[in-house]
Amino acid sequence: MGAQRNPDRQRSAWSGAIGGLVLAGLGIAATAGSAALAALPPSELLADPGVLAYREGRFAEAIARLEGLAAQHPDDVLVRRYLGLSQYGLKRYQAATGTLEAAARLDPGNATTWLYLGLARYAQGRYPAAREALEKAEALEPDARSAAVARSFRETMARYMTERTVPAAPQPRRWSLTGQAGIAYDDNVPLRGNGVPGPKAGARTFQSAWGGYDIVQDGAWRLRGEGFAYLSQNLRGDLNDFDQATVEAALDLSYQATAWGMPARPGLRYAYQPSWEGGREYNQSHAITASLVLQPVDDTISYFFYRYATEDYRDDGVEARFTSRDLGAGHQVGLTQYYYFEDRRNYVFAGYAYLRNDAKGTFFDENGHRLSLGGAMLLPWDVRLLARAEYQWRDFGRYPIEPQRNFERQHYTLSLTKPIAEGMAVSVGYSYINEDSNYSVLSYRRNLVTLSLTYDF
Repeated sequence: MGAQRNPDRQRSAWSGAIGGLVLAGLGIAATAGSAALAALPPSELLADPGVLAYREGRFAEAIARLEGLAAQHPDDVLVRRYLGLSQYGLKRYQAATGTLEAAARLDPGNATTWLYLGLARYAQGRYPAAREALEKAEALEPDARSAAVARSFRETMARYMTERTVPAAPQPRRWSLTGQAGIAYDDNVPLRGNGVPGPKAGARTFQSAWGGYDIVQDGAWRLRGEGFAYLSQNLRGDLNDFDQATVEAALDLSYQATAWGMPARPGLRYAYQPSWEGGREYNQSHAITASLVLQPVDDTISYFFYRYATEDYRDDGVEARFTSRDLGAGHQVGLTQYYYFEDRRNYVFAGYAYLRNDAKGTFFDENGHRLSLGGAMLLPWDVRLLARAEYQWRDFGRYPIEPQRNFERQHYTLSLTKPIAEGMAVSVGYSYINEDSNYSVLSYRRNLVTLSLTYDF
């Protein structure tokens, strides 16, 4: 939500980012300007299993191979550079420092060497020596991505170092937890269709929390347990049947690698989500999502996914084979493309997804398409603007009565978030939904205004 972080968390986050996408991206630059100093032919070295293992994030294998090459070719700067980067990737900071210092002596004009030498010293708590190396990296290639990383670390050290004290070496934090509470006004709580009588509008309070813990952090592998909970309470007594509660428990497995010469992170996630409405169980769902995150060029991220889900509703309706909403198999496949700018403070995105649901009741078999567009922008006074627009179109191919049901759905959201203390932010948001069906009783409009307070522990 744009809330501020404390210094230790910032330094830990940077270290994790460098060990991940930035490490893979800048590792390609390790060959620049070094062919004349290489004892091995560069083409032979780049095809070596040790370098291939490094590029794919298998740092332990890379180290085992490259240590032998370094012993055979002590003056080969490329071998030492790849060995040092692999040692850094495996968080062997002391070994990486010695290896990269040797590489810097052999070729003092390579910015990548100085950058990772600075980061390795930084991780050891050797801040003056780290600053010296980072300054050299920035001076060698002032317009490169490595210079922006070096500058960020130097600024962090400048803020928190004094003549007498030095901050402790950063320790990556394995867990995260965020809580939120607020109030919302909804002008169509039960989603009543056009012309349907009865109370619609009301205010409600809500509370939510989400977070996770890295169960496994082993080189390029990460296994993370995640949780989410949401509660809402309507303030009008005649709308209490629409109070909501949702929880989710998930396991997320991912691996940092290189694909087609670019940083990549394939992932697999399982989530179990039960929900309640009005104090009664509403449904239970299970979902498995396979994903692939690619970074084709700097400041872009491509997110591909396939999701398989089942849902079990407690109310099967009048005649289950027609009116049951239970989802025997739900499929979604899609792509979202992100573009970052202004030092990754702002971004825009666009996405498309196709879905097909095979329900147990023929009223709810459907095919659909979803288009999304949005972004975030940092405004003056540290206010962050988030905007999103979404369009959906669905048809129900086995609808048992005529005319066959279809609908179009428009959903627009806008929010402003302002940090007010360390880890704390206040947000105001607006959301509008217009679902237009060829059955007017199923069409509705909805406006939602929220005010919330978020705290990042």
